[in-house]
Amino acid sequence: MNLKIKALLLAAALAVGGAGHSKAQMQPGQSVVPVGVCQIAAASLSSSVGLSACLGASFTGTCTGTSLAASSVAGSIRPGQVLAGTGITAGTTVVSGPAAGGAGTYVTSAPCTSSAQSLTASGIPTGANAAMIQGETANVRWRDDGGAPTTSVGMILVSGQAPVTYAGTLSALRFIAATGSPLVNVSFYRAP
Repeated sequence: MNLKIKALLLAAALAVGGAGHSKAQMQPGQSVVPVGVCQIAAASLSSSVGLSACLGASFTGTCTGTSLAASSVAGSIRPGQVLAGTGITAGTTVVSGPAAGGAGTYVTSAPCTSSAQSLTASGIPTGANAAMIQGETANVRWRDDGGAPTTSVGMILVSGQAPVTYAGTLSALRFIAATGSPLVNVSFYRAP
């Protein structure tokens, strides 16, 4: 299995320019584009979960056909994320929308019928092929070999330590709480 996994100090792994810059460097000379962020909540981490459980945004949505008007957005809605909530058909994804991922009109992959409902957008954004992952409040275990981590089996992600840079198959990542009630924060990137 040829996976590129590197645990690096934040300063060495992610050198972001001043405010307003849209590119970062994961490795010297390799420009990448940020494509979204999300968080896996402690409740989800009570069992082995993948990045599909990673909540990118919660918002109020009104949808007619494949047009979704989003308002009161907490987080960022990104193409490729799976939508959930009243009036949303299971498996419906975001196809396109405002570049900033905030309030605005989005196109969905399937017709929906929400009317001012509380909705969520979760999962891996389209085009993401690398991530920075950090544990918060308690330790987490993770695996990317197709197996499910347990509280004692898998790589440890120590709470509060520098993020792990991951450039393997994002959909293969699985996480579980090792101790306490952790959170997993993820920043997604697209590298050439």
